[in-house]
Amino acid sequence: MSFKFKIGDMVRPILAKEMGVPIGISQVTALQLNGYIQIEPMGTYRRLLVEDKHYELCEKEAQRPDN
Repeated sequence: MSFKFKIGDMVRPILAKEMGVPIGISQVTALQLNGYIQIEPMGTYRRLLVEDKHYELCEKEAQRPDN
């Protein structure tokens, strides 16, 4: 079975980039079946379950803030 992303990858929503909306990046924290991933937006400790088809890898590598 292959997945689009790996755990630890930094991703961002495709639609936000196309619209020019400044939405931050998220880190992939878990891989689910049927094309879902669990992400954690940078600067928060909540996790969201989203479809991977709506996300893409970030061009530049971002650092997680040390809090």
